[in-house]
Amino acid sequence: MKIAPIATRSIIALGILSAFTPDAGAQQANITSSVTIPQQDVMSGSVTLRRIVESGAHFFSYPYFPQDGWGEGADGPRAWQRKALYPNSPFSPYATADGSVPPPIPFLRLNGIDSQSCYECHTSIGATVQPDLAGANPPGPATRTQPAIGGAAGIANTAFINGQFPNPLTQLVRNPPHVFGTGYTQALANEITGQLLGQQALLADHARYTPDKPVTLPLAAKNLSFGWLGATYDSKTKTVVYDYSRLTGIAQDLVVRPFQWKGIASSVRHFAAAATQFHFSMEAVEVVGVNNDNDGDGVINELSYGNIGALTSFVALTRPPTVETPADSTRKAQATRGAAIFAGTATDAGLPAGSAMCASCHQPVQQLDRPVVTIEWGTVLDHPDQVGSDAGITLPSRLQGRAGETRKRTVAAPTLVNPLPSTEHLPVVREVRARLAKVSAQADDATRRGEPAAAVAALYDKAVADADTTAVGGLEINLNTLASRPTPSTAWRNLDGGTPGGTAGALPAYARDRLPYTDPNAPLAVPLLSDLRLHDMGPCLADIAPQATDVATIAVPPQQFLTRPLWGVADSWPYLHDGRALDLAQAIRFHGGTRPASLAAEFPYQCAGSEADPVIDAFYALSAGDQEALLVYLTTLRLPPLPGAVVPF
Repeated sequence: MKIAPIATRSIIALGILSAFTPDAGAQQANITSSVTIPQQDVMSGSVTLRRIVESGAHFFSYPYFPQDGWGEGADGPRAWQRKALYPNSPFSPYATADGSVPPPIPFLRLNGIDSQSCYECHTSIGATVQPDLAGANPPGPATRTQPAIGGAAGIANTAFINGQFPNPLTQLVRNPPHVFGTGYTQALANEITGQLLGQQALLADHARYTPDKPVTLPLAAKNLSFGWLGATYDSKTKTVVYDYSRLTGIAQDLVVRPFQWKGIASSVRHFAAAATQFHFSMEAVEVVGVNNDNDGDGVINELSYGNIGALTSFVALTRPPTVETPADSTRKAQATRGAAIFAGTATDAGLPAGSAMCASCHQPVQQLDRPVVTIEWGTVLDHPDQVGSDAGITLPSRLQGRAGETRKRTVAAPTLVNPLPSTEHLPVVREVRARLAKVSAQADDATRRGEPAAAVAALYDKAVADADTTAVGGLEINLNTLASRPTPSTAWRNLDGGTPGGTAGALPAYARDRLPYTDPNAPLAVPLLSDLRLHDMGPCLADIAPQATDVATIAVPPQQFLTRPLWGVADSWPYLHDGRALDLAQAIRFHGGTRPASLAAEFPYQCAGSEADPVIDAFYALSAGDQEALLVYLTTLRLPPLPGAVVPF
């Protein structure tokens, strides 16, 4: 039996077979010179965006092998956990320094080291009905849609995060979400963060001119409320002391973290660099340091700055989810009715007066003021102000006697998102701080002279939107046209390196189709169906422990979760953070509310105690027809199949 090589199968699906050798066998190393692009080459503008993203698609889909640096060594950070998981495994030829012997089985599974590629857990995009049966009501037989890189995952691919395994046996359980439309989400979150930090600067100005007296300011961005921030200027210490007690929906550092179920990562790049270490023990130089073998597997420089940048670029440019109009007129009418119930505008449905229902949190559309996502440059470990260079870093190396090699345990306990020392290390914060600094003297003077707060606020609003001022910088990509530039002073170039209006090849399959737009540089409506805020989801959904974020001092409490963007929800089952809900009706019920006694056998849980209680109680009060209409509407929120994809049989 002849099996198509893994590389060939996955790359055919992306439509980029020509970028790699056609006879790439399953055992070919992942990281080779043909797919590795040094970060400094991207920074110089000498590499086209098409090549960068094709490289990233490879790193996302093709498996990593031991020669690349996959897995940990005999005394790696999680060797003790593997030994606990496999206590009766056969003798291993590898001995640790203390003479103990870890198991030869490389996978851990209950705290990462659980897969060989991102694609393994991001591939499912729902089911498809043959076109000649799609018009039936109910629709005809369905089969799983042709797998697509970037999709969600089934139950078998659930991830476990537990640095204390085996006691307790499990801690945080996470069902991998789809990654489609990630670039839009990143850009929206950064804009909100910038506006909130600008408002904090405004409050600090007022506090300094009313010393030793508390002042407060309501925080809001993009029609979203984040509560109130308080501040007092201490005249003795000459510092501003903040009161965060009335904040809602956000951590006290005012950073929107739009990724993962609990909102733990503010940057696609940071998440990608940490996740490759957690899931594969593929260690990026920006995480563990150059020439450092943190995991003891004998391989250094496993993922370069350029490799992580390419992977991040690919994820950020995955095409956005779609809305599908039902072919059947009855279901089309149900979907329209369901959309009105979702938004609280169905006045004859008996909804609570003034309630926005599901749209209270799952805000249907957010406006992206500048349709550009920035893939920040990788920085030197512990030096967030120093952009890294791949000069001298070739490919992952096992050679003995390498000059400058170290065995420092820079990451003692890999987790899903490795924390940075402080908020000031985050790229989005550094960028905003640099922009605010340009107007701080002018704003301070305006505050001292007693100018209206609105005028000072306008100064800060303009400053945080100043894309030409950067601290770290990165590759800017227009989400509409995929034109890119490495610096604000560099001309924009299209996907293939020409002028934005010049001829370029067709958008690659993984990037089409973009969201509708008229002016490529104008504000863009993003149908995210999320407010990107944190909410208390009550006892039914609560984790058993807080979850760490990308900053060491910030953790998300057990009962808080990010409002999951619902675009693509129809094709991303199972549902909720741990995959416990097998269908949409179950997912809704787990949100809270007082379950009717009539549902006790079908759903034996009482989930009251959540912020969503009023909405879920209103859902329970709907007629059976209106409940069904809401579910039909949710089934129109689809993940995008590859163009030309067929039912796979």
